[in-house]
Amino acid sequence: MKKTNLGLILILLTFFISCNEKKISELNNRISELETQNKKLADSISKSDYYKVLGSNIIGLTSKPQFTVNEKSEVKFLFNYPEKLLTYNVYTTTSDGKPDKLIYENLTDNEFMYNFVPKKVGEHNIKLVAVFKMNNKENEEIQVPTNFYVTVKK
Repeated sequence: MKKTNLGLILILLTFFISCNEKKISELNNRISELETQNKKLADSISKSDYYKVLGSNIIGLTSKPQFTVNEKSEVKFLFNYPEKLLTYNVYTTTSDGKPDKLIYENLTDNEFMYNFVPKKVGEHNIKLVAVFKMNNKENEEIQVPTNFYVTVKK
């Protein structure tokens, strides 16, 4: 009788273990499928962010038609996308358009303010560049320039 009970227990235990192994194998296959889908989605989002940055423009807006020499002035800059962006830094530029002096760091909003004090009368060219560090294989930087003219009077 004890041998029969022990045999029955072993048979049931073997049955449950084989069922669990099958279930574990199915779950491992499902995990593998989900990881593949997750990678595809992450790549798709990354590409979308990349093309969004490539298609970006920065527009300047002022609250007054002219600025005054030696008076603090403010220009609002907006991106052409209403939602938050990837992290970017804003720089003034050199004469050839390369990033120069850091103005803002780690922004994600689609707008920023630029304060300046014009030194002379006439047209004043505000040249800024937003630099995005992409999270792609190349850790590429994409620069989005803006070139905005304001009139300065006495």
